[in-house]
Amino acid sequence: MAGKRLINVSNRLPVTVGDTITKYSGGLVAALEGLPKDEFELHWIGWPGAEIDASRQPEVERVLRDEHGCIPLFLTKDEAEAHYEGFSNSSLWPLLHYMPDRFRYEARWWSAYQSVNEKFAQKVLEIAKHGDLIWVHDYQLMLLPAMLKERMSSLRVGYFLHTPFPSYEIFRCHPQRQALLEGIVGADQVGFHTFNYLRQFGIAVLRGLGIDSQITSIHTNGRTSHLGVYPIGIYAKKFDETLRSSEFREQHARFSKVHEGTQLVLSVERMDYTK
Repeated sequence: MAGKRLINVSNRLPVTVGDTITKYSGGLVAALEGLPKDEFELHWIGWPGAEIDASRQPEVERVLRDEHGCIPLFLTKDEAEAHYEGFSNSSLWPLLHYMPDRFRYEARWWSAYQSVNEKFAQKVLEIAKHGDLIWVHDYQLMLLPAMLKERMSSLRVGYFLHTPFPSYEIFRCHPQRQALLEGIVGADQVGFHTFNYLRQFGIAVLRGLGIDSQITSIHTNGRTSHLGVYPIGIYAKKFDETLRSSEFREQHARFSKVHEGTQLVLSVERMDYTK
């Protein structure tokens, strides 16, 4: 029997589309590996990571749907750059990480951000059914929850912010702070990594929208947005299986022999100024 329908919506699909289509190993992909496959009928909507020529789009969409359970949202290079590199990463990202000195803003970025969030909403509604669970991810799609609930109120919409949420003194620096907050509050359930991020969001809703809230809920326009703390982790079972594998034991023995008598310190992280 098919599980509950879950439509996962993120800026990027869990694949990279080039001459071939390969699995993309981002943080969200790793975090969702432990999702019970028999409990959910999973559909994943997102941008394929590059501009795809119009003549190739039908075939790419077919392969993604049939072989990967993905529904691509095709964007032009200009749309992707203004939405992602512009508004998301040059405007929102630094404020979310308490770095207002790196904040930049251009009106055309905001127009692109609105337009791309609207396109995501249209793509979700093409396949959504009443009662479906829609799980929206991260700062690139802050407007999407409210857009979806306005158009199909029967959808169950969750939103998870994978970054910190800053104090209102920082967040208020953004010219579109009110629209961004209204977009998130449109979700039925809003998740954060820590209680401090949740608390800062509640303060921002009070000071930015004039809406008072309880510790874990916000009541507005006759509906309730629930707030929760859900620290994301790794799929530990997969790591345990790898550590017990013969491949790991062989690699471990080889590295131990090569580096015998030395101490290694290994760090793996993105080259990003917030790190």
